[in-house]
Amino acid sequence: MIFGIDGGGTGCRAVVCDQRGVRLGMGGAGPANIMTGLDLARNNIIEACSQALADAGLPKSRLDGANAFLGVAGANIGTYAEQIVNGLPFANCIVGSDAVAALQGAIGDSDGVVAIIGTGSVFISRSSGKIRTVGGWGFMVGDLGSGARLGRSLLQEALLVYDGVHQRSPLTNHVLEHFRNNPQTIVEYAHAARPGEFGTFAPLILEFAEKKDPTARVFLDEAIQDVEETLDAILVGENQRLCLLGGLGKRYAPMLADTYQARLVAASGSAVDGAVDLAIKRFVSPHGGPSR
Repeated sequence: MIFGIDGGGTGCRAVVCDQRGVRLGMGGAGPANIMTGLDLARNNIIEACSQALADAGLPKSRLDGANAFLGVAGANIGTYAEQIVNGLPFANCIVGSDAVAALQGAIGDSDGVVAIIGTGSVFISRSSGKIRTVGGWGFMVGDLGSGARLGRSLLQEALLVYDGVHQRSPLTNHVLEHFRNNPQTIVEYAHAARPGEFGTFAPLILEFAEKKDPTARVFLDEAIQDVEETLDAILVGENQRLCLLGGLGKRYAPMLADTYQARLVAASGSAVDGAVDLAIKRFVSPHGGPSR
């Protein structure tokens, strides 16, 4: 069996193929950011692959000895890419970032820039075969414009409002009411929350921004500014095409300045499509058999 796996802060998807690269089934599971939850990510990767096998009408035992390409969040940090391999049942396992998988899925082998903005954020480009990545450092010190970053900032703002430092708005009132106006509850939640849990508050900012909420507008304007500033740093030339992926990336697209919108193109496929493509390139020979 050959698996292509895409894992991020919100969920994990896996596609199983036969030794010729023919897709047989697909499965999904929970978060698979290997930096913020290594054991959780490992369990969800196995669960997504098991579901893919079930979708294909195959037993879970076929995981043993399989080949896999993992495109997972956190693979660019420290030794997490090496650590995730331990405990996985695959005979051969290549670990890359979720950005690499997204780039391959969106634009194939051609040049361009892909911005993945969801729970986290990362920007990746290919120019003349050279790949460059910007961001993807996690929401505590990076991932500007991401759902986790927005959610964390919103909870911080709610505490500033509670303390009388900042003015209230319908958005901050909503958040405070959610936590029953108890700041200690907010603090306890924030200390225990994973990126995906912070990200659940990001849609509130978009919702209240449409209602002209001043706090929401400030957060959204800052996020768009951060995205455009990063694009300025990674785009090459005047005609390089751009794909925006992720739940927030798609929402941000129409809010960008015209110069960026003029470059926008639809993605050819998803990150899990890219992971499958990279798995096939590595593990399927040009003659249709297994590559050793």
